[in-house]
Amino acid sequence: MPDLDYALLCDYVRAEHGLAHVIAAGIDTVWTDEAPTGRNLGLLMRIGFTRNECGREHRVEVIFQDEDGERLSQIMGVVAPEWPEGNPPNWKAGALLGLNLGIPLPRFGLYAFEVLVNDSHMKTIPLRVARREAAEEGG
Repeated sequence: MPDLDYALLCDYVRAEHGLAHVIAAGIDTVWTDEAPTGRNLGLLMRIGFTRNECGREHRVEVIFQDEDGERLSQIMGVVAPEWPEGNPPNWKAGALLGLNLGIPLPRFGLYAFEVLVNDSHMKTIPLRVARREAAEEGG
């Protein structure tokens, strides 16, 4: 089964030729004056595949949902990694995925990105939307 090596939220990501260019990584809270609102975020993921998993298609799905499990946004795609010539035995081939997306934030509270590969849950990335004045008061 493919492995999710990492997944993180950031302001912006560009993934190309096996390298990621990331701005402001590690986001877990959006501070805002009002809700509903929206936010542009980047999501960087690296999925590792064994030699036998290469040369075929794998479904990748990202679901953005609120704390009640209501789906607010969903992205589905397919990756078809190729085994790099010269990879050592028992090494993994990596698929680097960078997504920049606009997400709706209908209210203050908790949200999550769910990452699935081939219909198997790989990771939950939590996101909180909080009032800006709470940050200014030291909260």
